[in-house]
Amino acid sequence: MKTASIRRATMDAIVAQAEREFPFECCGFIIGDNNENAVEEVRRIANIQNAMHAKDPTAFPRDARTAFLMDPKQHLAVMNELDARKLELRVVYHSHPDHDAYFSPTDRAQACSFDPTEPDYPDTVYIVLSIRAGKFARAAAFAWDSDKKVFVETPLTIS
Repeated sequence: MKTASIRRATMDAIVAQAEREFPFECCGFIIGDNNENAVEEVRRIANIQNAMHAKDPTAFPRDARTAFLMDPKQHLAVMNELDARKLELRVVYHSHPDHDAYFSPTDRAQACSFDPTEPDYPDTVYIVLSIRAGKFARAAAFAWDSDKKVFVETPLTIS
């Protein structure tokens, strides 16, 4: 089973973002490499769900309190940075305001946006943060199980 490990400073940064953006979902990436002195950097991505909901509530019935949609330009910029710096997308993260840290059917649909049977980033861990009343409650990590074709909770180590 794949495990997730991130640094304490990285965890603190994504928790601070999730608390700051409460009552809305936050989202972003953790990029890095697997070298001995590993690079590990947070890339916050704007959640444009509220703007899309305001623009077209029929197509986007949920607002950012219960959904996230990453700004596509920022998303692409991080993908270009990964290529330029020869780094990896290690983690996709988002928060669940006033809900548990679980991998929802909507989370799976977003993770498998190109093909509903396979994730866009199969080797990437997904971290969900539960933020209750504006304060961090719990984080859970999820990895793709290619045999079962599902995301399963996996150990998350903060070092």
